[in-house]
Amino acid sequence: MKSWMRWVLLIGGGLVAAVFIGAGVLTWLVLRLDVRAEVERAVEAGTGRDVTIAGDVGVSYWPVLGLRAHDVTLSNVEGGRAPSFIAADEIDIGVEIRPLFDRQVVVRRLVLQHPQIALEVDAEGKTNWTLTPVRADGPAPPPSTTPTQASRTTLREVRVMNGEVSYFDARNGSGWVVGDVDVSTAFDGMNEPMRLAGSVLYADQRVELEVEVERPGAAMRGELTPVTLKIESELLTAEFQGQTISGAGEIVGTVRADGPSLRRLAAWMGTPIRGGVGFESFAVSGRLQISDGAYSFSNAGFGLDSVRGRGDFVLSERAGRPYLSGRLELFDFDLNPYLSGEAPQQTPSAELAAAAAAPDTAQRDAAAEIAAVAQEPAARAIDVREAPSATPIDFSGLKAFDADIELVTAVVLVQRMRIDSSRLNLVLNEGYLAATMHNMALYGGSGRGRFEIDARDANSTRIVQDMAFNGLDARRFLTDAINFSNIEGRAEVSLNVRTQGRTQSEFLAALNGRTHIEVVSGTLHGVDLGGVSTTIRNALRGELIAPEARTEFLGFSSTFAIYNGVLATDDLSFNTADLRIPGIGLIDVPNRRLDMRLAPRSPRGGVVVPFSVRGPWGRFEYASDIRDTAQREILPRVRAVEAAQRSGN
Repeated sequence: MKSWMRWVLLIGGGLVAAVFIGAGVLTWLVLRLDVRAEVERAVEAGTGRDVTIAGDVGVSYWPVLGLRAHDVTLSNVEGGRAPSFIAADEIDIGVEIRPLFDRQVVVRRLVLQHPQIALEVDAEGKTNWTLTPVRADGPAPPPSTTPTQASRTTLREVRVMNGEVSYFDARNGSGWVVGDVDVSTAFDGMNEPMRLAGSVLYADQRVELEVEVERPGAAMRGELTPVTLKIESELLTAEFQGQTISGAGEIVGTVRADGPSLRRLAAWMGTPIRGGVGFESFAVSGRLQISDGAYSFSNAGFGLDSVRGRGDFVLSERAGRPYLSGRLELFDFDLNPYLSGEAPQQTPSAELAAAAAAPDTAQRDAAAEIAAVAQEPAARAIDVREAPSATPIDFSGLKAFDADIELVTAVVLVQRMRIDSSRLNLVLNEGYLAATMHNMALYGGSGRGRFEIDARDANSTRIVQDMAFNGLDARRFLTDAINFSNIEGRAEVSLNVRTQGRTQSEFLAALNGRTHIEVVSGTLHGVDLGGVSTTIRNALRGELIAPEARTEFLGFSSTFAIYNGVLATDDLSFNTADLRIPGIGLIDVPNRRLDMRLAPRSPRGGVVVPFSVRGPWGRFEYASDIRDTAQREILPRVRAVEAAQRSGN
């Protein structure tokens, strides 16, 4: 036992002695050199920049064996924004021991303790991190020249501990700062693959990074070289594989990314999505180019909330707000959650990521989803069976981001209305939306036109519509639009109106403009107008006004002037096989009342009686108007609305 202990003590003592002897030898070697000058000369040779060591220089045993320098700065480019490119509290320099005997410093590793690294791109796109080693026989060559390797500075590893990295691009005035940087690189030379791994802290979020650059020297000179990037954080998971396209950090390649909340991610990146609901789980997959602070996607599949699509688009920043431009194709689009202020249905980001990578499958899945959503009840802009709502309508979602896009959609749900397909150009700017509809397919017909929503004033939103629809299934269209299902046939509708307010009741009370409707070869349900016109007494007894009553007609048309929510017409025409029924009338939308006078004419002869239809919606009263009492009352009101509408324009 004593013998064993003796050997242990001898071996341990020998090792300790060896360590002290090695430390002493290293200290002696360093003292033989003008270390400060040698380190400055070595770093300047490797970077082509002036280096200043304002603090002490000595021996380093940890984290590397070699030299240690305090308060070190590496100069910035001339005209740079920051006073220095790198400023470090301490730099530990791993050197080869053997060359020290010959008074040479051969650098293999650098460890930067608490550095501040300022990355900059000037207005002409030139970067400050392009480092050009000094030629052996002269000063640093111009940046366009292929740099040479410094014979005594061959780095194998650079590590940054608890550092801070800032970036500023003078081309667009944008920048960022990350802290608590703890990364290390491994490479065998500027023309050999370099691997970087570690983590940074950005806006209180920890981000894990893995980067591989095929030829870092070529990347710094702006030459093409392959790049692989992986990012892991609470808000974003991304994989990128591509190549650099300039020395300013611009890259192009394929990307797959997803996260639990686009709204939180945008806020984290400094371009918050303001107002509205949704913009949560997201995913995107496609070809990506990052240049001048813009993210350009091509042939990309994407998902957001439960919406899926594909397209070619650019995400950038304008005036501190997210800006979207390009062309998008949406497989399904339920607008109702965004209009109602209720949180839209969410699809897990993992499922969205799979859908974004396989857009054809996503399209089939989306078709099934939208069919199910179509069965759910939703509000209408106008409901003839319900009083208008006094609840403020939230248009804050229009301020979430700015856009200038061409939009192609499959099924779109807007309130109760279903648009089967559409193509439109849409501009969105700080709460102002303008959309030009080139082609819509809906209710067996088509539509086109333009509408605007101006929600820039928080106290009042302005809406303008100039739309035309042809060949619509009138019953389905009117049922979904205004909850009126008594007319069937093929309809043409034109609408040129404007309004403003905050609630449905305010919008209806401020409605102004004109509209025209024409229905051919149809049926009016709920009344037999032919019977009413010949037997008004039966009509008064309700015998010809019942759910099962009907009037077959050849055509129905009318043009309405609209002022303050009241629709007025003096050219109503309703024609059956036996009757021509012109009329005048008023539809008071805010007060939900109808006042109409019809004067049937029979081309085949026979007794017909002019009559009026008046009363609250759903409780109309029919009465004879042989003495023109209703006409004398209704016609001046019609003329007043028409005059007010004309003067209002």
